[in-house]
Amino acid sequence: MSGAPAHLSQETLVDYWLGDADASTTDRVDEHLLSCDACGAALDELIALAGGVRETFRTGRVPAVLPPSFIEQLEEEAGLRLREYRLEHNGSVNCTLAPDDDLLVSRLAAPLQGVRRLDIHAEASVAPGAGERLVDVPFDARRGEVLFVSRVADIRAMPAHDLQVTLLSVEPAGERELGRYTFHHRPWPGA
Repeated sequence: MSGAPAHLSQETLVDYWLGDADASTTDRVDEHLLSCDACGAALDELIALAGGVRETFRTGRVPAVLPPSFIEQLEEEAGLRLREYRLEHNGSVNCTLAPDDDLLVSRLAAPLQGVRRLDIHAEASVAPGAGERLVDVPFDARRGEVLFVSRVADIRAMPAHDLQVTLLSVEPAGERELGRYTFHHRPWPGA
């Protein structure tokens, strides 16, 4: 008595879809998908979800802290136009956003060795006291930088302003400021 073949794990489907599976696994998944409608449907849902995530970032609907590999993938594979600013530790920059920019990426250099939890607090001069805090964001201590993607739609709608971004190490004894960065934003001329 033989049972139906086991369904593929979500991890296997993700690796397959991203092209991270080895050749033998790819062949096995291809063969399985030909005979398993449930796994085919699960793969279709995964692809649709990924498309929604890409669209959300592409249209700048959410702020996020992302790993460099994800940003590179958005630029290379999705063909998105990035406006990127690199700030040295405690630095500042004059910045803008062009009408055809899809993403606004800020690379903040910071001393991250030994940090266990990192929060980001951002406050714009046009709305003092109405800051936003991102809690427990991902970071790469080895690279010594945090990559922050801003809400493009919000930035486009704002007048000239300064944005203060503070990186905070959250520790058992309290918070410790790791760096403070200032963005002097000006709207794109004629926009």
